[in-house]
Amino acid sequence: MIVLRFAHVVSGALWVGMFGFMTFFLLPAFGEVGPDGAKMQAALAKRRIPVIMPVIALVTLVSGFWLYQRLSGGAIGALLKTPAALAFGLGGLAALLAFVVGIALARPFMMRTMKLAEQMTTCELMSAPAAAAAAAAATGRTWRRARAPAPAPPKAPRHARPAAARDARLGA
Repeated sequence: MIVLRFAHVVSGALWVGMFGFMTFFLLPAFGEVGPDGAKMQAALAKRRIPVIMPVIALVTLVSGFWLYQRLSGGAIGALLKTPAALAFGLGGLAALLAFVVGIALARPFMMRTMKLAEQMTTCELMSAPAAAAAAAAATGRTWRRARAPAPAPPKAPRHARPAAARDARLGA
């Protein structure tokens, strides 16, 4: 039971930690460096990240469901009447939903970008603008830094508005 809990906690922490790191740090960094990020994506593909992430998620899910089944003793309906078991069950459903969304939506996108990154590192004849255009076509994003929109000009105070606009508003 201790080994099962250890596997569940460690793999869960790895799954959430790797997902958070990729979402909040790695993907924005790829966006900033543009086509040069293809080298890093190719290196991640060599280390089999697209295979390791689902395996870690499966270890988390299977060990969690196994722990839940052992906790219930076969009477899951009776167990669900307790607040702790209800929280564990909702957490398991949320993890299962995250896994399904990750496999159905994120994995095909990641595989497409990894394949594009591999092509970009092996093909040196492609110019940087052409590589950026290919990356934008594959991902639906443009490879440039996001710029903050220009602030809107300040609105003139009511007493400083032109008389014609004021008269038109008042119907005169």
